Amino acid sequence: MQGKQYAPDSGPYAHLSADEKKKRLDAMVRIWQSATEKRIEGEGYRAFISASGLDAYRYSVWMRFPEWDRTAVVGQVVTLQRSESGAPEDPALFSIWRRDQLLKSLPDWKRQLPNENVFNIMVRITPGGLGEGVKWATVMPKEMIPRYKPGWPTQQEWVAWTRSFDWLSVAVMFVRAMLDDLKGQSATS
Repeated sequence: MQGKQYAPDSGPYAHLSADEKKKRLDAMVRIWQSATEKRIEGEGYRAFISASGLDAYRYSVWMRFPEWDRTAVVGQVVTLQRSESGAPEDPALFSIWRRDQLLKSLPDWKRQLPNENVFNIMVRITPGGLGEGVKWATVMPKEMIPRYKPGWPTQQEWVAWTRSFDWLSVAVMFVRAMLDDLKGQSATS
């Protein structure tokens, strides 16, 4: 039996050193965090909360998979937290990148999206509790939909393809990292 062929790093940055790739990933995190903060201010909290799915889910985890480092993913968790004024609507953002060998089993998204250099997907999660199970959904980021036409994916192809990988496991890693970070911040306060 032959081993599975993993998608290789590709694109103009694929042959950069590990240190240079780390710098690019760090920059992606900073830029994405800043851009989302500006987006919240521009759209307003209510519109952002609705667009992020936080009106129905507890966490919205946006993930970006760069073509040039197939074992890395940049993630951003958006959730709601109580503000200092007591209002429960303030979006909390947490952005970080990580490497994980699980990503080697990710289907090769470049076969479907050859002109993209980063693949974007969002997982919305409501943790199980009070006798209920975990509710989650994978979502194609709305602003990306026009770029993913003309031929692929149809809605049926998207649903079938998203079932071929454990996106929830990757998303939960980011939620746990955010919760650990918040716990660390409250311990030092």
